[in-house]
Amino acid sequence: MNEKEEFSFSNLSLKDICFYDAKLSGDEFVGIKHESGKLRVQFPLGYRKADDEKEIRKDILNLISVLSSFSDHEDSFVFGESLKTPSKGFPIHAYMFLINDFLKNGYYSERETVYNRASSGKINWSRTIKQVKPQLVEDSPVYFEFVTRKTNHNENELISQIHKTLVFESFSKIGWIFSSFVPQKCTLKFNANLFRSVIKSKISQTFEEKRLLLFKNMLSIVDYMDSSNESKTFYYGTEHFESVWERLVDTVFGESDKEKFYPKCRWIIDGKGEANFGNDIYKKYSLRPDTIMITGRGTQKQKIFVLDSKYYKYGVSKHDYDLPGTGSIVKQIAYAEFIEGKPDSLPGDVKNVLNEKEIYNAFILPGRLEDSGKKLDYFGYSCADFKNKTEKAYNKIYGIFLDVCTLMYCHIPHDKDMISQLANVIGNT
Repeated sequence: MNEKEEFSFSNLSLKDICFYDAKLSGDEFVGIKHESGKLRVQFPLGYRKADDEKEIRKDILNLISVLSSFSDHEDSFVFGESLKTPSKGFPIHAYMFLINDFLKNGYYSERETVYNRASSGKINWSRTIKQVKPQLVEDSPVYFEFVTRKTNHNENELISQIHKTLVFESFSKIGWIFSSFVPQKCTLKFNANLFRSVIKSKISQTFEEKRLLLFKNMLSIVDYMDSSNESKTFYYGTEHFESVWERLVDTVFGESDKEKFYPKCRWIIDGKGEANFGNDIYKKYSLRPDTIMITGRGTQKQKIFVLDSKYYKYGVSKHDYDLPGTGSIVKQIAYAEFIEGKPDSLPGDVKNVLNEKEIYNAFILPGRLEDSGKKLDYFGYSCADFKNKTEKAYNKIYGIFLDVCTLMYCHIPHDKDMISQLANVIGNT
């Protein structure tokens, strides 16, 4: 397919364009990309395949939602260094807005109120009384003619033609997510300066929120089309899904005040004393566990779990070399030893009932669980030779597979059901 040709939906099978374990072959990208005439939707490692097109569409929309919610970037684009990125990020949410708005409301048209004299219609009494002379019938004024109001929708206005052009552009890029329908292409040729000028003029004159939102999204698309020279190559995704994975796990299982559990290091300089890095830099040099999960917080049943989210291949590859290494294992033990040995740094409610026997460690890896009813599963543990694995509970770092699909659909902050399941798996193993 030539780069300048429009993407064809006629024989598109969502199953054929969706890929689930690209990371195994070295492709780190997660998201949507269209390059060299080929469209691909790449899901995170271990994501469970859907059975039909309807479910696949839901999965794609959920993938977009997760990427935009859990990335540190603006919602227009998330990407990695190796991608052939255009000069401006792809504003996928603006494209989705135009498609949704079109499916609900059709093409935009200017509304024009016209007043005419007629014997019937929607009467404007104020204008009728001022402009029409009544006839006297049996000494009573009677109107045989009225000033009536009519609303015309002018679909030939330039702003309407611009909207049609941008609706087609939106469908040509991501319409396949919604359906196989493609609207008719408008004959108006794309002109970035003209389109931008007209839309900005409408924005300055508009006070209706819905219209304002429509115009602003239209402007985002025009800016993107201008910067990309209408290139059909576009991306929405990331080559660093590990950061999204960490934030997903932390959202579902983590405590909001986890910085109280950060072990810190310091330098003491002869003749000078403690080195001063400044508050921000000092915090940067803290060891920071991904997630601190606490059950029964502040009660005698309190348990503390130090979780390290690893977006590693092991859950799918089952290759031993894809497991977390020595450095990660030692850090987990250090985190737990800090919690036990420095209780004064912990929040008061946690410190008051701290039990050294109830501090646990775990690695959270993505896994594709064969039992669709299971959200997570224990697969083994790691330990260090220089620590007695039976002396302290946290000297065994449990390995847990977490179903990626489930987590991405149920990223509820502090999900009590999933927290309970994870705590039971670790605590009873």
